[in-house]
Amino acid sequence: MPNRIALHEATDIVPASGEPIEFPAAGDHGANVAGAARQTGSALPDPTAYVIEIDEEAVGLVTVHPEGMAFHAVHMRAQVLDGQVFTDAAAARAAAESAFYGRE
Repeated sequence: MPNRIALHEATDIVPASGEPIEFPAAGDHGANVAGAARQTGSALPDPTAYVIEIDEEAVGLVTVHPEGMAFHAVHMRAQVLDGQVFTDAAAARAAAESAFYGRE
């Protein structure tokens, strides 16, 4: 099993720890990403950071912030998001995808 999270077929958010995690119900895209994540096979705590990948290329890292998840850009196309805080990792991933593909 690869070390990445698949929210749906085109979404990759990888925990910075590299440990594989799994989401409940493959069709449930409305779930809170950070809260819904659970460790496969053990009861480890939720990761505190996720690497966000688009087309198998790392574009940013999101870390736990008191108001949600803080985005740290690692790709030039995502620089406009650097330092922004999102409600959860899925919202950060959606913004990163828009920035990566040049959508407003």
